[in-house]
Amino acid sequence: MAGDHTRREFLKRTGRAAVGAGIGLAGGRALHGSAPARAQEPGANEKVVLGVIGAGGRGTGIMRTALRCAGVEVAAVCDVYDQRLNRAKEAAGGKAKAYTDYRRVLEHKDIDAIILATPDHWHHDIFVDAIQAGKDIYCEKPMSKTIAEGRHMVGVARASKQVVQVGTQRRSGQQYPQARKLIEDGKLGRIRFVRAYDCRNYTIRDPFHPPEKFEGTIDWKRFLGKAPECKFDPYRYFAWRWFWDYAGGLVTDVGVHVLDVVHWLTGNDTPRSVVCQGAVYELEYWETPDVVNVVFDYGTHSVGLTFNFDNKHQGNGIMIYGTDATMEVRRSTIHVFPERGDASEPELTIPESGWVQEHVQNFIDCVRSRAEPNAPVELGHRSLLPLHLANMAYRERRTIVWDAERQQVAT
Repeated sequence: MAGDHTRREFLKRTGRAAVGAGIGLAGGRALHGSAPARAQEPGANEKVVLGVIGAGGRGTGIMRTALRCAGVEVAAVCDVYDQRLNRAKEAAGGKAKAYTDYRRVLEHKDIDAIILATPDHWHHDIFVDAIQAGKDIYCEKPMSKTIAEGRHMVGVARASKQVVQVGTQRRSGQQYPQARKLIEDGKLGRIRFVRAYDCRNYTIRDPFHPPEKFEGTIDWKRFLGKAPECKFDPYRYFAWRWFWDYAGGLVTDVGVHVLDVVHWLTGNDTPRSVVCQGAVYELEYWETPDVVNVVFDYGTHSVGLTFNFDNKHQGNGIMIYGTDATMEVRRSTIHVFPERGDASEPELTIPESGWVQEHVQNFIDCVRSRAEPNAPVELGHRSLLPLHLANMAYRERRTIVWDAERQQVAT
C-alpha cells in the first residue's frame, strides 16, 4: 500500500487522465475515464493469472480457493507484513513475485485479475487504480468504507470494461434461488418482519487478537495509508475490523452477508429509516460495538439485525416471517414452517450448497467469458449502503432517514 501523495505521482507517471462524470466524491477524486482494454482477453479455456493485494488470512484463503480452479496461476502477492507475504508466496507455489507496494502488482502486464483483500479503508483507492490498470477485481466485502466511496467505485467500474465480483459469496449458494422462488410463489404470504442474528463468543477465542509475540516487520505507514497517523498499535493492525479509522465493525463486516441475503429473498433493498444501538460491553480493546442491534423500516416490512460477539448461543440465522409461513435460513439448510397445522415441524427443507468455491469459480468463469458475475459492483454497494446508514445512526445517536429519490440522508 502507498500514501496518497505517491499514488497521485503514480497516476501522473502512467498518464491516466481524470474526466468529469455524474458520480464523484465530495472533495475527492473525479470519476476516471474508461480503462484501456487488455491486449487479449483470456478465452474460455485459457489460463487466468491473478495478483493478490492483501495477503492476510482472508486474502490467502481466497487465493488458495482460486488455485483450485482449473487454469489459474498467481503471478504476484502484496502485503505490508513480511511474514504474511512470505506465507502467501509459498502458498502460491513459490514463483509469485512479492511486494509491499500494491502498484507493483498492477504494473504486471500478465496479470488478468486482482484479489483485493486489504483492510476496508484501502479498498477504494486500490479498486480505482486496478480498474484503471485494466484489471478485473474480486473485491472482498465490505466493498467500501463509506457511501460516497461505494458510489464512486460503481461509477469507475461501469465506465470500464472490467469484471468485478464482490465477496458476498452467499450469492453463489444454490439453495437461495430456490428459497426466493418459494417466496415469489407466495409460500410465505405477505412478509412483514425479518429477524437476523450472528452470535459468536470472542471472549473465549478472538481470532483477531494480537499474538503475544510476533516476528517479522510490518510497514505501519503503508498500513495506515490515508487513515489518521498514530503510533504502531498491534491491536489496530491485527484487529483493524473493530476500529473506526479502518472499518465499520460488526455492522458492515458481518452485516453485509446477512443483509445481502435479506435483500435477495425479500426483493427490497431500500430502507426508509434506521436506528442502531449497542456498545462495547466485554471486548474492551474494540472501538466498534461488540453487541449491536439495528432496526430498519423497509416500508412493507421491518428488519432487525442483532450481532452479539460475547455469546455464541444460536449461532447465526435469518428468520423471515410471513402471514402464511416462516422461513428459517441457517448456514446448512433452509426450512419453511407453515402457520397452519403443525408449525413445529418444517414442511420443506432445502440443503446447503457450496459458497466460497462456487463464488470464486463464478468470478474466474466471468473473467474468461466477460459475463456479469453473481455479485456485481452495484450489488456490493446496494447491500452495504443501509449498513453504512446504521453506523451513522449508531455514532450520531439518532434515527437516520434515507431519501431514496435523491440518494441521500434526509435532513
